[in-house]
Amino acid sequence: MDVARRALDPGLPLRPGFVAYPTRLPRGLRRNVFATLTSLLPGTVPAGEEEAQLLYHCLDVDQPVIAELDQEEAALVRALYND
Repeated sequence: MDVARRALDPGLPLRPGFVAYPTRLPRGLRRNVFATLTSLLPGTVPAGEEEAQLLYHCLDVDQPVIAELDQEEAALVRALYND
């Protein structure tokens, strides 16, 4: 709901842009699974990959996007890979 409200109400703060997330996951299946799962997070869309970073488009770059992605990556590793 917050994403829809921000997108439709010009009075609410919105600062769209890109953030680079430094992932610890190797290229390939694990990184692709992470990008797919994080595409479900409100206000963020995986937009590309460079070396050890995933590029995300965000509705508001002032939000704690990197911290949220870091928590999601840690949860994924614990749940599926636990290396």
